[in-house]
Amino acid sequence: MKAMVMQDTGSAVSQEERQRPEPGVDEVLIRVRACGVCHSDLAVQQGAFPFAQFPLVPGHEVAGVVEEAGENVEWPQKGQRVGMPWLYDSCGHCEQCTAGDEVLCNEVQVTGVTRDGGYAEYMIAPASYAVPIPDALSDSEAGPLMCAGLTVHNGLKRAEFRPGEKVAVIGLGGLGHLAVLYARAMGARVAVLSGSPDKEGEARELGAERFINTKEKSLADALQQWDGGADIVLATSPSGELMSQAVNGLAQDGRLVVLGAAGDEIEAAPAALIMGRRKIMGVPSGSRKDARDALAFAASHDIRPRVTERPLEDADDVLKEMADGRLRDRVVLTFG
Repeated sequence: MKAMVMQDTGSAVSQEERQRPEPGVDEVLIRVRACGVCHSDLAVQQGAFPFAQFPLVPGHEVAGVVEEAGENVEWPQKGQRVGMPWLYDSCGHCEQCTAGDEVLCNEVQVTGVTRDGGYAEYMIAPASYAVPIPDALSDSEAGPLMCAGLTVHNGLKRAEFRPGEKVAVIGLGGLGHLAVLYARAMGARVAVLSGSPDKEGEARELGAERFINTKEKSLADALQQWDGGADIVLATSPSGELMSQAVNGLAQDGRLVVLGAAGDEIEAAPAALIMGRRKIMGVPSGSRKDARDALAFAASHDIRPRVTERPLEDADDVLKEMADGRLRDRVVLTFG
């Protein structure tokens, strides 16, 4: 089978011919049909995850079909459409796992980071961690929802979003555009904050009522002028500077939800947090239930990511384009 492999931190993603793996007990073999390219894949390449296990096949936005079910597997069976998100496996017995928050498990295994992922024609997955794909979603649509869609949907849930609240989205890339779509579908008023003025038309088309150019206006002042501030800021762009500015743009009881892993620090004046009862929180992907909920919500509310399909062999080029800031839509690797 064809597989795109990253040998070590900083190395290119290069094609290898590998033996097709065989599923073991409680495992399934997935024939990958589409795999989204996430910024976390680039972060693995750049060394942001010291726990990564090299050499590895990246990719944790996997959509495919079960090719073979191993021993003891009752679900899913051959022919069923499934995906694999960031969460590959967990211990199953710690406090976080038994509470349904297995993504916080200290022994969590990560698809495409500590276990081979979806930049390959086939991959092995624990049967109980595979996610069913609704019939309404195509493979290329489902792939990005395994991480980008799951993350923004879960971020809104964890921030205890209430319909009618004002949600500001920092960034309008592959993650940000899905944040706008999910927030609008959940009943939010939405503003987009971006340093690219040419994205205003896209923001309006997606349903944003405001567009704030972060290079021309004080982000905090602009948000406060939006009927007293944002109730929730979804920070999808990896910029600690913009996240810091957003704190003072929150309404009372506002929540800054950190989704993009910024390399710089977030700074906030304690008084601003105390006097406004504001919160800063991070949300890492989600649990198995969260993944199912995110896909089901997208299917029933006609949420479809904007995707650009590229062949598997383009994986390294796509990561280079991502590093240079040249990507607009969510890129999905497909298999001819």
